[in-house]
Amino acid sequence: MQHAHRRVKALWIWLPALSLLLSSCGISTGFYKSLDADVATGDYGDALGTVRDHREAYGDKSSVLYHLDMGLLHHYAGQTDSSTAYLLAAEREIEELYTKSISLEAMSLLLNDNVLPYEGEDFEKVLVNVFLALNFAEKGEEDEAVVEARKVDLKLREYARQYEGKNAYQEDAFARYLAGVLYESTGEINDAFISYRKAHEAYEAYATRFGTTAPDCLLDDLVRTAEQLGFTEDALHYQELGGKAFNRSGLPAGSLVVITYAGLSPLKTEVRSSVSIPDDDGTIHTFQIALPKFTPRYAGSRTYAVNVRRDRDSLVVGSAVTQVAEDVTAIASRVLDDRLALVYLKSGGRALLKFLAAEKAKAAIKKSGGGNESGERSGNTLANILGSLALDIVIGATEQADVRTWRTLPAQFQMSRLMLQPGTYSVGVESSDGGYSLPAEAVTIRAGKTTFLLVDDIR
Repeated sequence: MQHAHRRVKALWIWLPALSLLLSSCGISTGFYKSLDADVATGDYGDALGTVRDHREAYGDKSSVLYHLDMGLLHHYAGQTDSSTAYLLAAEREIEELYTKSISLEAMSLLLNDNVLPYEGEDFEKVLVNVFLALNFAEKGEEDEAVVEARKVDLKLREYARQYEGKNAYQEDAFARYLAGVLYESTGEINDAFISYRKAHEAYEAYATRFGTTAPDCLLDDLVRTAEQLGFTEDALHYQELGGKAFNRSGLPAGSLVVITYAGLSPLKTEVRSSVSIPDDDGTIHTFQIALPKFTPRYAGSRTYAVNVRRDRDSLVVGSAVTQVAEDVTAIASRVLDDRLALVYLKSGGRALLKFLAAEKAKAAIKKSGGGNESGERSGNTLANILGSLALDIVIGATEQADVRTWRTLPAQFQMSRLMLQPGTYSVGVESSDGGYSLPAEAVTIRAGKTTFLLVDDIR
């Protein structure tokens, strides 16, 4: 009996040390409440300060997330240079983590995936380049923006090779569309047409997988670029699908692309399952497993009306309503579901190893208390209960789902595109539910070029 109590006491002594070990692996999330409050009120300066002040809370294993959050908050704040610096730092880290440490992988099988450096979901890695492209485009650095578009192409090709077409997220329709817009603006019409066509094909898959159809303006873009390249059959094909005929008369038009960030992306939460069965000697036999799950934070259906005027008080010369071009919430949930089999296999195998190790330790506790291999009641029920409970607490502390995610992403990217004659305009944007309004933003349209207006409504 005395030996059993010593074993139980030893287990309780080790619990704080184990908790310290685990806390050093994941993010200390206590500051998230303050961060979310800052974002909800649009106080991006305060939000940046909150993240910066809690740099150590991210830990060494989540350095990528720190740079992603800082990069995107600077983007929302309109500080493009700082945003670009942080996003490029995140991209470099992700590339360095491509080849993972074998020792860390082995440790993750014993503890949990939080001991691994976070390198991002596949769609998050693509969105790094999307935001970099938008940063460069907003500054008028089109060539640099096109470089980011080409990076997206390389990443998507690698995903296709890596997964052999068996993953839900095989293409990024919005990224392809954005690439087409950038190529067209730099005069690379052939590349633009190819990107628009890939976007159209990707949106066909998006409709089934994520419930997102192509923005109406994409067909117009396909008709226009096909006509410019002399691809008459292609132009007629996309006209039959609903695209507008391309009119070459008059001055070459420019375009205004309005991209709205709506709502906040989903969060990963932990779903824990545990089954405990006591035996006649008081020993509790417990099997426990923890899995990640995406939980939506935005359930809105708002769209945004875009009105273009020659100046603030003149009549509207162009209008459009935004359409969902990328549903991050839907993609995140489906991507996680897509690899649940692997998650279950890894988590289930790890849980089984822990269960077997705990059972061996519980058997030792029972034996030290006077039991025997034939299973006779030892009379040390209390020691068995305390010992098995202590072990279950230890195992429970080590079994944690990896719930890290790029939490500052928008829930949706919505967009509209208007073809306009060169000149200066006043653009107003208002949400369909009246919750957001951008009364007037001055934009300049140049012939053959695209101007981007980025609208933040993630609150």
